[in-house]
Amino acid sequence: MSLQQAGEAKISRLTNGAVRRFDAVQKLEWFLMAAVTMILIIRTQLWLTNYPELGGGGLHIAHLLWGGLFMVISLWVGLIYLNRWSRHIVAILGGIGFGFFIDELGKFITQDNNYFFKPAAGIIYLIFVTMFLVIREISRRQSLDPQTALANALSLLPSIAVGEFRQLERDRAERLLEMSDQSDPAVASAREMFERATITPSRPPSRLTLFGNRLHRWIEMLTGRPRFPTVVNLVITIWAVSTLLSVLAIDLDLGGSRDNIGPQVETGVLGSLESLSALVSVALVAAGAWAMRKGRREDAYRFFIRALLVSILVTRVFIFIESQFAAVFGLALDLILFAAVSVLSSQEEDSQFRFGGLGESDLSELDSTPEKP
Repeated sequence: MSLQQAGEAKISRLTNGAVRRFDAVQKLEWFLMAAVTMILIIRTQLWLTNYPELGGGGLHIAHLLWGGLFMVISLWVGLIYLNRWSRHIVAILGGIGFGFFIDELGKFITQDNNYFFKPAAGIIYLIFVTMFLVIREISRRQSLDPQTALANALSLLPSIAVGEFRQLERDRAERLLEMSDQSDPAVASAREMFERATITPSRPPSRLTLFGNRLHRWIEMLTGRPRFPTVVNLVITIWAVSTLLSVLAIDLDLGGSRDNIGPQVETGVLGSLESLSALVSVALVAAGAWAMRKGRREDAYRFFIRALLVSILVTRVFIFIESQFAAVFGLALDLILFAAVSVLSSQEEDSQFRFGGLGESDLSELDSTPEKP
């Protein structure tokens, strides 16, 4: 047996029998969002308070310790409790802990423990982008074979014993069992148990859920207006022009300050790479504008999406290195524009479009279905 074959056999033994949870992508999303939110809260709080020293008498409580504490708590919750809410806690507290941990990156890649090491922000951003791409790939590859579907259905049985079996769980169990091998005796036994189980009354929706529903309805109303495409096209054109002006180092401010909308050009290799990636985005927007003028709206939106992806995944890395976390505001604009163009693209193609496939799963529609009273 060759060395490569031996390695493949070892990996096969390690992963043999591994069963993926149907809601794995959702929990990974929560982890990532909690981590990103935490690091932004930390940096904003430090900026507002002028970066105070925590602790006293020569002591300093580093963020790394808080991160370890939150991650230990999340692990213990997952190891101790069987309730369905435990996985929510694990994802959120684990993400918060990782946010505290990764915020200290600058201290551990520099000889002088420099928390404000400029490239650290760019490296942290790259880590989050990589995590997003991994989640995207997992969601694309996510599938439920009959054995996995049955295993996921059986994982809902504990909710019957602890009084958490609501109508949502019953509907989910039925769909999972339908995807299972009907010749397997365990399928019939599990179906009988779920049918005989007592349904726990659904709780009234929380304020956060109500707020999310109202926000969703408002976004649908906004994107459905006739002038929405025109406004989005205008904004993305302004975004491309401001990016081009920044790359060309044209100062339009009478006071002599530089434009903060587009990327700030740095000299040297990083500045050249930043400028080159920004120019690629501008060229893609120009191609999209040309396609829009020719009446090829679908192609135009595709060019706009590519331009924004280049900005988000490439240009913003260099901007984070240069401006550190001040680059968050430009990233937020990129993400808003990306979401808006994605909506227009989905309307044009008459199909659902999601951010790189993030959140897609065989049961995504069922997960978003409100619980029946």
